[in-house]
Amino acid sequence: MNFLKSISRNPFLLAAAIAIAMLLAGLPIVRSPLANAAGKGLDVEVPYEINALKTPGITAPYYLQEKDDNILVSDQAGGIFSVTFGGKVTEVAGKAKIKSPAGLAVGPAGFGTYAGQIFVLASTGDDKAPCEVERIDKSGAVSSFAKLPDAGAPASGCRDLEFGAAGGPFAGKLYAATSGNTSIYAIDSSGKATVFGTYDKPVQFDLTTIRFAPATDSKAANQMLIGMRATMAGASKVGRIAIVAPDGKMKDDVYLVGFIRPTGFAWSPSNFGSYGGDLFIADTGKLVAESDNRDGGVYRVDKGLARPYAAGLMDPTDLKFFGKKIVICDPAEKGKGQGAIVIISSLL
Repeated sequence: MNFLKSISRNPFLLAAAIAIAMLLAGLPIVRSPLANAAGKGLDVEVPYEINALKTPGITAPYYLQEKDDNILVSDQAGGIFSVTFGGKVTEVAGKAKIKSPAGLAVGPAGFGTYAGQIFVLASTGDDKAPCEVERIDKSGAVSSFAKLPDAGAPASGCRDLEFGAAGGPFAGKLYAATSGNTSIYAIDSSGKATVFGTYDKPVQFDLTTIRFAPATDSKAANQMLIGMRATMAGASKVGRIAIVAPDGKMKDDVYLVGFIRPTGFAWSPSNFGSYGGDLFIADTGKLVAESDNRDGGVYRVDKGLARPYAAGLMDPTDLKFFGKKIVICDPAEKGKGQGAIVIISSLL
């Protein structure tokens, strides 16, 4: 009886008890703002909590990867950093070495002699300057690894950088996405870059994120997926995730549509609460330069439909799973040019 009284007097325990009861009963889970982070309005479903890390020295986190169980992140203001889940920040390569970084990748075993080394897609100037792939060796030295050739237009507007999934048809190569010419590049271990595909027809598209669907995916097993949005589409929900075959051709049948600007997306691990194996997608919404509304959010795909999962983000640009945690880069979480790394953790 005393235990029940203590629950009724504690809103957090009461919310948790209700959520567990609903899970056991197979009922839908209600939404509730479990945690407010540095920015107002961040909220997520009851059995999960959402927080923004305090990361001194990082201005606007842009893209991320996992390395040595830490978060490897690029900063739009310059530099590459390693961040622990406790918020400890270590500079990997400062702004003087890498001025305008975007996508990151960590060399897998078998990619030449570069296993464990860091690759960065970076602009040589501002966002309209050419992109190239930089390499950070284990000593921290930075060197140019690959120059990206023109594909009808220069390779500007650096976006994502990902290694092909092991065991799949894209394995053994590094793939870079650039929006200035709406192209994806394939790069081998010698540093030779070739145009894998250009997707500026029938309209110009802004590319965001490269991912590779698992072999178990019913719609695009082992295929490349690319987040994209028509460049001049305004705020209408024409953003999509498209399917790219191993020959570089984009399929007419899109993987998923109905977003404003889909950015990071990833499949959850089997132990992610009751949503193991689900696809989660971050949607930027309107950019902070267009509106200061917190319309960025995360969606969970259930039976082919994208359902709201987390809300209150500003401009999420990348999303990945680190074990049972979702890690999101939001370069404007506290306002324009003032970002945060946002963590969503399962409480189950």
